[in-house]
Amino acid sequence: MAKYKIGITEAGDAGLDLSWKEKLGTVDGAVVITKCVSPAFYNAVLANKDRLIVHATITGYGHSVLEPNVPNPYDEFDAIMALVEGGFPKEKVVIRVDPIIPTPKGIDKAKKVITTFMDEGFSRFRVSIIDMYKHVKARFKEAGLPLPYGESGFAPNPKQARQVDEMLHEVTEYWQLLVSQGVFSDKLRIECCAEPSLKNAVHCGCISAYDLTLLGLSEDTEVDSAGYQRPACMCYSGKTELLNHKQRCTHGCLYCYWH
Repeated sequence: MAKYKIGITEAGDAGLDLSWKEKLGTVDGAVVITKCVSPAFYNAVLANKDRLIVHATITGYGHSVLEPNVPNPYDEFDAIMALVEGGFPKEKVVIRVDPIIPTPKGIDKAKKVITTFMDEGFSRFRVSIIDMYKHVKARFKEAGLPLPYGESGFAPNPKQARQVDEMLHEVTEYWQLLVSQGVFSDKLRIECCAEPSLKNAVHCGCISAYDLTLLGLSEDTEVDSAGYQRPACMCYSGKTELLNHKQRCTHGCLYCYWH
């Protein structure tokens, strides 16, 4: 049995749906995930900064056909920077490049997002490669977008996964260069979950032993073990959903797993 109860906002966007605030008293800490650091989210996070870790999702596709109602990358970058400048600890911000589209253009876009935040001293990232559900393929077709894995593919082929992994190696080298130049000294963490083909990333759940430390909690043997939700998934058994409205949010991202 898990030692802690850790909240998470996977059923929607915590920047749009702030119902998670009312449940913070029922958990030992929380991971809040958003593509939109809205003013209301900014205030709520700063008011509870000791109990939260923020996953700031930014893929580089904001305000495009792929993410029609997500803020554009420049505005979201400014909003994330404002959150840190307002007093939220940078070490408790995870830049979430989720998902990566494993085409040359998509991989280059992800690389630019990661290195842009590295230049500002962010040292923790979380990545995934796009899953092409049947309903996601239908949305891509309707929007006139090519299917990255063809008609029958759901996940990347070995070559595509290797190209993403090579990009992660390149950004790791870029961070090491910054460290060698004395720009930053923090240790880099690039994380993933249920992506067994990625070798240049730390495989851990969205709530990990590292997160428990950041939240001021002691160790728990239930973290970083596989198999709680699906093969290769490393979800913490003590995590609990904090959002009330479990449905597709108004961002309208074509790759959303909600139907």
